[in-house]
Amino acid sequence: MAVVKRGKTYHIYIRPFEGKQVTVKTQANSKAEARQLEMAVMTACRSSDYRGLDPASRELCVRMFRNQKWEIPSDLFTEEGARKELTLWRASELFLKYPEVRGSRKKERYMNCLVHLIEHWGKDFPVKSLWVPEIKEYQMERLSEGAAPGTVNREKSALSKMFQVLIELRHVDVNPARLVRNLSEKSGERQAYLSKEDFGTLCEGLPPWLRPITQVAYFTGMRQGEILSLRRQQVKLSRRLIVLGPEDVKEGQWKRVPIHLDLIPILESAMKVQAIDDDHVFLVEGHPISRFSIKKPWSRAARMAGLNPFPRFHDLRHTWKTNARRSGIDPEIRESIMGHWFRERSVSERYGRISDVELVQAIDLMTFDHGPTEILVANAKREKPGRSCNFNQAEKMLAER
Repeated sequence: MAVVKRGKTYHIYIRPFEGKQVTVKTQANSKAEARQLEMAVMTACRSSDYRGLDPASRELCVRMFRNQKWEIPSDLFTEEGARKELTLWRASELFLKYPEVRGSRKKERYMNCLVHLIEHWGKDFPVKSLWVPEIKEYQMERLSEGAAPGTVNREKSALSKMFQVLIELRHVDVNPARLVRNLSEKSGERQAYLSKEDFGTLCEGLPPWLRPITQVAYFTGMRQGEILSLRRQQVKLSRRLIVLGPEDVKEGQWKRVPIHLDLIPILESAMKVQAIDDDHVFLVEGHPISRFSIKKPWSRAARMAGLNPFPRFHDLRHTWKTNARRSGIDPEIRESIMGHWFRERSVSERYGRISDVELVQAIDLMTFDHGPTEILVANAKREKPGRSCNFNQAEKMLAER
């Protein structure tokens, strides 16, 4: 028996029946987790008792039998009756404990979305009763409550991801969320630019722990998630670069973000304090910061600054792009720094290489005072802060048992 890492994936080599050695790919996030799966599968195979397997071990065991074209023991499906009455609450627990989801950076977002889904249908709602009409009705009700179309689309996406996991665990056969079209987000489109003066006023109203996070967004155009998950080894102050891997960004490609001269002391100050067991750049009381903890202090600071319509944190990304364009930065360099997951790469981008020096030279040319604040919203009623389930509420409802 052995656990071998190939790239970023752990494989286990076992002889489940004292005969031929087989290889099974796992979705474990660590070698220790892979070993636990190995022992669970080995114990079940040697004892011929599969009833005690957890969902992840059960899925791996079923996959092993299928890969080897062995007859699947009936014990692997002893939960058939329970699956027929699978509730939304139980499905959410299985989803959040699934290896692929448990280690995902999107877990907090999934939890927040699941809270709204459970509030609508109830904890005991049978998953088998969820079909296209129920999902469409949910979309309409969420819109009537004041949720933005983009928010409703993200919640439907979380539901679809949950159904996909349930299919892999053999609890359901189809994913009804894939049969429902996303809502148009045209009504919620916005164009935003924050003046340098208004940005300074906004920062003054922020708590000290949030101010440097906001300044990084303003000076780099990075996404909120990229900043909150930023680790010390990714910040190359000597080279004046922030280097993000494919797993760290939405577009799934390497990205280099140049550091503006005004941002250097801000990052140096943030990196002076380091937790013993955590290498995140931004921490509060030694712990990583959740994006849900940003909403209230951001809203409070925006109201104090008297900004109307209400600005969003993501508007800092829009502001950076406008400042970069108005500063005359080359479009290809500008897009390389920002990164856009939905845009096809041009021939020049696929075959050309932008050097570190070019990136730093470009950021040195950038200025940040290019006019007054402008926030144009297609549907203004969406701009109030609105009610949103925070992470603490989601964690309370869906904490892993």
